[in-house]
Amino acid sequence: MARAVRRKGRVAFLVACLAPALILYLGLVAGPFVQVFQLSLYRFSGVSTKRTFVGLENFQDLWIEEPFWWALRNSLTLMLVVGPLILGVALLLAHGMVGRDRASRTLRAIILFPNVVSVVAVALLWRSVYNPSTGLLRGMGLPGPESGWLGDLNSAFPAFAFAFLWVSVGFYAMLFSAALQGIPAEVHEAADLEGCRGWSKFVSITWPLLWSVRRVALVHVSIASMSVFALVHVMTDGAPSERTQTILNYLFRLMTMEGKYGHASAVAVVNIGILAAASLLLWVLMRRDPTAGQRAA
Repeated sequence: MARAVRRKGRVAFLVACLAPALILYLGLVAGPFVQVFQLSLYRFSGVSTKRTFVGLENFQDLWIEEPFWWALRNSLTLMLVVGPLILGVALLLAHGMVGRDRASRTLRAIILFPNVVSVVAVALLWRSVYNPSTGLLRGMGLPGPESGWLGDLNSAFPAFAFAFLWVSVGFYAMLFSAALQGIPAEVHEAADLEGCRGWSKFVSITWPLLWSVRRVALVHVSIASMSVFALVHVMTDGAPSERTQTILNYLFRLMTMEGKYGHASAVAVVNIGILAAASLLLWVLMRRDPTAGQRAA
């Protein structure tokens, strides 16, 4: 009897602790998600209560819209190409950030600088760098295309992608740096005694031990890549000819400039679906810790 009372008291305590967070999650996250799916089936302007049910027509319209395909292509390129590149550069820089000497501290300060600056300020900074008349690149003897780095159809997206890499890499470098410092010194000493050094040591020791951080970083960079908005909105707003358009920037344009809230909701559903599929795939592919068997042994 006393055990049953204690168990009920424990359950009541857990419910009382979880209820506020659960209510907030349902109201601020799950609720809006459901509403977005619902709104994607209607056509309405957003400023009127009048809605017309159109079913999947909004999704069919997306299929034939060239701006949407440019936005989807660019966002997927950021996720599948630029994202892994960001992690690779971050991991390389993280090795230089590990340590307490002056060089390591200086590198940490430089790498983390973009993360303490507003995204809008970063966008304005890179617009200035790419300026075809007075930009930093022109001053260095790299004027680029005649219409400017951000004005040329071929160079606009790579120029924007480089700015995205620059502003993103610091966070992941710090993440990997903390993970590298968390590897016990005894592991490195044992590897050295076995003659395992350099690249062999990285592949056999460091890389497997970074498994949990790699999994989190991959999911995070995938979400961040599909959620780019402020940077492209300030730098180019999708110009030239939609070459730098992203999913969220296109969604914002549909809502604010064209008043197509149902259409924009359909874009949001596509974005959510891609993110959910990518996150699920990454968690499935990386569900098994490669060092688990070694620890058990």
